Amino acid sequence: MGSPKSTLKTTETSLEIIDVIQRRNGAEIAEIADELSLALSTVYKHVATLESQGYLIAEDGVYDIGLRFFNLGEYARSRIPMKQSISETVQRLTDETEEEVDFVIEDHGRIITVLESYHKWVKQSEGQADQYRARTGTYYHMHATASGKAILAEYPRDSVEEIIEEWGLPAKTENTITELPSLLEELDTTRQRGYAIDDEEFTNGLCSVGMRVELPGTSLVGAISVSGPSYRLTGSVLHDTIPATMRDVIDDLEATFTTP
Repeated sequence: MGSPKSTLKTTETSLEIIDVIQRRNGAEIAEIADELSLALSTVYKHVATLESQGYLIAEDGVYDIGLRFFNLGEYARSRIPMKQSISETVQRLTDETEEEVDFVIEDHGRIITVLESYHKWVKQSEGQADQYRARTGTYYHMHATASGKAILAEYPRDSVEEIIEEWGLPAKTENTITELPSLLEELDTTRQRGYAIDDEEFTNGLCSVGMRVELPGTSLVGAISVSGPSYRLTGSVLHDTIPATMRDVIDDLEATFTTP
């Protein structure tokens, strides 16, 4: 989690501009300059450089993210250790649970979805949980998700505190854990039972079970979650059936990591 000892301010500014553009779903130079307290000429030089290299696109004075990032993102995802085996495991869990399944990786104190699968019988409805769908490439705070808590439970306390100091404990719903002592207690419970629970903590009406995936010989930290509406993932389904299915499938996955 440590920050580099020295950085280039110019590069940091370009990255801050990219963040603003993404957060705003496109932005004009004046909007970027105002948010970052930069001169218009400075912003223009940055966005012009980024556009010339394909990292930004411009239309009617509005700058947005370019497809160069898509190219880089697919390359990064292709380098995930045992990606094909993990992808097959995600699909297998989707078939066996008939719910949404995601594989996430911890990245600088947050998790990012890198693989996902939806069961073909899951239908959209008017409920908030059914409107939610994880998207590959999306970042999430770790404390509000089952997969995030499954990873945090394996970290030493000082690492957890460092992550929370960086990203905070923002409330996503009224059920979100927003106090560090409560989170630490939840992580203790997670370690003892072997899986994490998101009980409508990220999205109202959505529950999830998360388990860490052990990847020997790599620094990659990943977790798999199974998610579905709270009216389906409740009681013994949430605490017995889904965790048992996940444990069997993940055990099979982890066995492939050590098989010669």
